[in-house]
Amino acid sequence: FYSLLKRRLRTEIEQKPPLFPWESEQILDYADEPASVRFWARQLQNLSLPVAMPEAVLEQLLERSQVVLQSSLQEGAKLVRAVESLFPQQDQALNHLATMVMAAPARSDRSALIATEDAPFPADYETATDVQKMALSLIATQEILNNLVVAVRVGEAPVSRTWQTEAGTVSLQAEATASGIVRVRGQLPCGGCIEFRGIDAEAVAQRSDAGKLGVELFELQPGQSYPLHIHLTAANQPSLSFQISLV
Repeated sequence: FYSLLKRRLRTEIEQKPPLFPWESEQILDYADEPASVRFWARQLQNLSLPVAMPEAVLEQLLERSQVVLQSSLQEGAKLVRAVESLFPQQDQALNHLATMVMAAPARSDRSALIATEDAPFPADYETATDVQKMALSLIATQEILNNLVVAVRVGEAPVSRTWQTEAGTVSLQAEATASGIVRVRGQLPCGGCIEFRGIDAEAVAQRSDAGKLGVELFELQPGQSYPLHIHLTAANQPSLSFQISLV
């Protein structure tokens, strides 16, 4: 199945080759935007990827992931929406590849998506084929979103996340209680705040220096997701958004 789908994708790409940032003035304008997320980009060095990817590409994917994270789109649509600006007019190919990426979550299975008989495993992103670059970008986006989504279940152990920044490590720990309370405790590397938003309420905790702080919301509904924003005032940078999902 994978071999047939790969051959079909290669044919589509050959008939309608994608444009890349250096080929489109519009995309070049977009390429300047990730400067706003560069402060948060150190975490991207820890992603589990089949092939190392350029920092500039990963920063663009992080910025786009922040946009699609809180949307109501299904996972596959989020992946495609996050990478489509890198590969304009390739929605059909991206949707096919996104389906394959989601069906092969294991690292070895995902790596098999990259290598084909006609296109061996690339040494790096720059030498990859167009289809391989699409697959790598989708895999990287999936990894980024997995880092940003914190799924908690009532009665289960707290779920932890860490995120590396230029100022140090942000640590989060989230848990849910049987009464519908979701608590999030954080450790910030410098002064800042945590903002946790529900449907009808929000909780904000802030401090002027490095240390611990926490927020909680009441009467949250299972099956819903709620945004959590981290802002570090000392860094004077835009906030980083997570998604707390009550499963």
